[in-house]
Amino acid sequence: MKQYADGFFLCVPCAGGHYSYYSEFCDADTARHIYLFKGGNGLCTHAFLARILREAEKRRLKTEKIYDASAPARLEALALPEQKIYFLDGNYPHGREAKYPVAVETLVNTDLFFERNTLRRNASALRLVGKAAAAQQRRVMNYLSAARSVWTDSELLLAPALDRDKIRRYAARFAAREFPAATGEKTRADNRFLSAITPQGIFIHEKTPAAAGRILVIDDSVGAAASAFLHAMKREAEQRGLACTLCHCQLHPAEKAEHLLIPAANLAFVTANRYHPAPQQTERTIHMTRFLDRGKTADCRFRLSFNKKAMKELLSEAVKAQSAAGELRDMMNAYYEQALLEDDLAEAAEGLCREVFREL
Repeated sequence: MKQYADGFFLCVPCAGGHYSYYSEFCDADTARHIYLFKGGNGLCTHAFLARILREAEKRRLKTEKIYDASAPARLEALALPEQKIYFLDGNYPHGREAKYPVAVETLVNTDLFFERNTLRRNASALRLVGKAAAAQQRRVMNYLSAARSVWTDSELLLAPALDRDKIRRYAARFAAREFPAATGEKTRADNRFLSAITPQGIFIHEKTPAAAGRILVIDDSVGAAASAFLHAMKREAEQRGLACTLCHCQLHPAEKAEHLLIPAANLAFVTANRYHPAPQQTERTIHMTRFLDRGKTADCRFRLSFNKKAMKELLSEAVKAQSAAGELRDMMNAYYEQALLEDDLAEAAEGLCREVFREL
C-alpha cells in the first residue's frame, strides 16, 4: 500500500489574502465522519490529530497529513481516506462549517481546554501582539502580490515562445507509453500545495513525491512551460481514470501548477528551479526548453533576467515578513500555552481516538 511519507499544505497566504483548498478536502455527502475543531487554538487541534495519527500509523492505515503553513511542523488536518474519516481545523482562515451537524460532522470545542480567566487577564497583550502579527501578514501578502505581478510579466513575455501543441503531443505519447490502461472512468485531480512560504523560509514536503513513485524532474529554470506541461499530464491521467494530486504555486494558486503526483502510475513530476531544488533520487529529467522557441526567448532575455532578480528580492522580503509574523504568533501561543489545561486536553484526545477507532 502506498502511503504519503509526509504531507501537504491546503491553505497558504497569497496576494490579497489566503487561498484555501479546504472546501475540496472532504465532501460531507460522501464522508463517513468529519470532525471539525472550532475555537481555542491550533495547539489543541494538533494535539488531537497527533494522537489519532499515532494510532493510525500503529494500525498501518493510509493517511493524508495536512500541515499549517504558519507553523509547518503542526498538523491542521488529517484524513483516513480509505475509511472516509476526516479531521480538520474549522477556524479562520479555513472557514469550514458543518453541512450535516451531528449526522456527519462532529464539532469539537477546543475552547474547553484553556483556563478562561488567565486568557482574559492577558487579553490586552494578546490583542496588541495579534494586531502586530496581522500587520506582518499583510506585508507578506503585499510582497507576494508584487512577486506575482513580476512573474505574470515574464509569462506574457514568454507566451509567444511556448509551443502548447507540442506539449499536448508529448503528454499524449508519454501517457500512452507510461500510464496504465484506461479504466473507462474519468477522475478529478485533488488540489494541494507541496510547498509554501513559512516562518522557516520556503518549506517543501520533500518526502511526499517519493512516496508516489518514480520521480521525474521537470527542469524549468525559465519558468514558462512547467505548468502547461503538468496540466497536460493531469488531463491525460484524468481521462484514464488515474487518481492524481496537482500541487499548485503559491503565487498563482488557482491556475499555476508546480508538481503532479500519480501514485496509480507510480510517478511523480517535480518541478526544479531556484526555489525548488531537484530531489536527490530521480529517474530522469525533462527539460522544458524543448517546448520553447529559443529565438523568441533570446529577444527578452535581459527583461527576464531583471524579473528573476526582482522575484528573488520580493520573495526574500516575504520570507522575512513571514518570519516576523511567526515570531509574533509564537508570543501569542506562549499565552495560550500558559493557560492550557494539558491533562484535560490529553484525556479528550485519548477519548476521541478511542471513539474513532472503536468503529473501525
